[in-house]
Amino acid sequence: MEWSVHIRSAQDLDGDLTAERFATLESSARLGPVVTALARRIARLTPSARFTRCAFGTEFCENLLPPPAALAAVRAAARNRTLAFTFLTPYAGTAGIGKLRELFPLLHEGDEVVFSDWGVLNVLRREFPRLRPVQGRLLNKSLRDPRVMGLYASAPDPGGALAGNTLAALQRSNLDNESYTRLLARLGVAAVEMDNLPQGMDLSFADRGLAVTVYLPFGFISTSRSCMAAGLHYRKPDKFGPGAPCRHECQTHLLEYTYTNSPFPNRDQKFYLKGNTYFYAHSEPMLDALFEHAAGGRVSRLVFQPRLPMVES
Repeated sequence: MEWSVHIRSAQDLDGDLTAERFATLESSARLGPVVTALARRIARLTPSARFTRCAFGTEFCENLLPPPAALAAVRAAARNRTLAFTFLTPYAGTAGIGKLRELFPLLHEGDEVVFSDWGVLNVLRREFPRLRPVQGRLLNKSLRDPRVMGLYASAPDPGGALAGNTLAALQRSNLDNESYTRLLARLGVAAVEMDNLPQGMDLSFADRGLAVTVYLPFGFISTSRSCMAAGLHYRKPDKFGPGAPCRHECQTHLLEYTYTNSPFPNRDQKFYLKGNTYFYAHSEPMLDALFEHAAGGRVSRLVFQPRLPMVES
């Protein structure tokens, strides 16, 4: 199994390539303990783990696409540390695809590009066939809200023909559809990225030859073209409209939610709004289940994210 780290800049690769050192990149009182605890768990459970790849970019907002100089610097730093390279790209409109056309020539042959938009895949196949497309986690259709998963997990087994069906169905995604994975194969996509779902994951589709990457310790719940942070300074009638001018307010604003009045057992789980996207932190049972999948061979890569993945380069 391969280990990758999601970085913000070339400077993130200075120093030791260890989970404990990468964990120091997140120093906030809110998120730092989550990342530090995971780094210690990695060091304890997989002491021989080596980071052989880095990921750069964001899947969640085209306003955070890096300038060409930043991408070139990170790609050079990865080469100097002999790390394989993955470039993450968001869902994109016409302007975003135009920016990506300027960035893709800076990548090396065989570099991975994670696409979160079918238009981006079309550009890759037609104009940059030397790059390797990977389906991003935003294109996985699955129920993600951790608030309701405790309810499903603890519901009595209905028995009979319905035995276990509710939770089992919620552990699946569009990747379980064989026609869909055949389409990916025809389009030259041999790898997919996923989140570690609160209700567990059915990874049986990996037996068809798809390589599976999973992120930790953060997963996303939902994302949107409307950004709460960008609308903070607007009059109330103008808030939350798509296409609002972006001043990268998401880099300095983080909202933490706890559902203290929730009727569900996981009411103390934390949720975070960063820019236009809601995230959740993995619980210890979720991490245990993920490491079991990795040990079983159905997860081919784990990506350690020391920061919430709404990062500006």
